[in-house]
Amino acid sequence: MAHVMYHPTWLDTKITANHQPSVATKSIAVNPSATNPTATNPTATNPTATNPSVTNPTAIELTAIKHCASKLSVIKAWSAIKLFYRQHMPYARLAQKEAVAVIHHLHSSDTDSTDLNQQTIVAAIRIKPIGQYQLISGLLVHPHYRGQQLSSQLLQFIAPKLTSRHCFLFAHPWLIDLYQRQHFVVIDPSAFARLPAEIMQLYHRYHSEQRPLVIMQLHDAEVTAP
Repeated sequence: MAHVMYHPTWLDTKITANHQPSVATKSIAVNPSATNPTATNPTATNPTATNPSVTNPTAIELTAIKHCASKLSVIKAWSAIKLFYRQHMPYARLAQKEAVAVIHHLHSSDTDSTDLNQQTIVAAIRIKPIGQYQLISGLLVHPHYRGQQLSSQLLQFIAPKLTSRHCFLFAHPWLIDLYQRQHFVVIDPSAFARLPAEIMQLYHRYHSEQRPLVIMQLHDAEVTAP
């Protein structure tokens, strides 16, 4: 039986690249006899011999192919995470500005493969920027993989990206202990007036009597709840 391994990774959501290589120059023909009568001079017909800044058309074409393959991989990954949430947390709405961490189901025989798109997403969590603050949301573990501490793995994995006192989450009451182990503290309703307006606005949108939520804030390890 193959050994099962779980490794959190960041999901690349940058579908649109800032710089896309052009392949137009690959149509330029390098024909010494047609373009330069002094074809006996190799530097005249091969600009790269004296000017290394001139890019080989073949290299440009390969770069474009790699760019397209990378872009396709990102699109596949984004489609997979949206499907994961749609199946197990239908009310979740993902945005590309969010940072998303995922855990794939990896067998020991697949550890040498870099194509995580071929693996199954079994857990995910999101960091949503809210102005100068962060909101943790969408902590989700596939029903078949619960009870294996994948939630704790994800929280520990994203911890270096979180900012103390500027990071919040809205917890279900039964998950308070999980978050407290990762240095989140419960905010008492009496302290709501001191919280950022952006966070409170979102809290009032998601909290209800049918779906009660608790505001928690990330503090340094040595800080206790106010």
